[in-house]
Amino acid sequence: MALNTRGSIDPRWTTHNRGVLRALQLATVEIFNQGSASQVYDATTNTWTGTATTLYTGPARVQQLNSVSETSENYNPTFIKTVRVQIEATAVDIRPNDRMRVTACATNESLKNFIYVVTDVLNSSNAWEKTLLCRVDTELDPTEV
Repeated sequence: MALNTRGSIDPRWTTHNRGVLRALQLATVEIFNQGSASQVYDATTNTWTGTATTLYTGPARVQQLNSVSETSENYNPTFIKTVRVQIEATAVDIRPNDRMRVTACATNESLKNFIYVVTDVLNSSNAWEKTLLCRVDTELDPTEV
């Protein structure tokens, strides 16, 4: 074997370190295509009925990236926050404007109170995770996807 013919990361490393990502994925999320949604929210039971094209359901790490910023999007003063979401690399093709909701998170239940809009899907060459950037309107009613 010639010197420097192998990549800098041994192929065994990605398999060996997948557990690290899973250990940090403390939330469960659902990512769906909003354009395909025909759902109705029941505020009494806090549940949705109807259908939507689900792109991913599973564990995720949700992490804030910046402090909240004020904007007047749609002529409505509101507060926007950007979050990083890391999911399994096997997730299907997720695109900007897809929606995400946190369905469970034992360490921070308040994450379930928001709708996350995917803004960036460009990823790295990491073989063990897919990273998304999402925008969160901290004043948006989660019943109105």
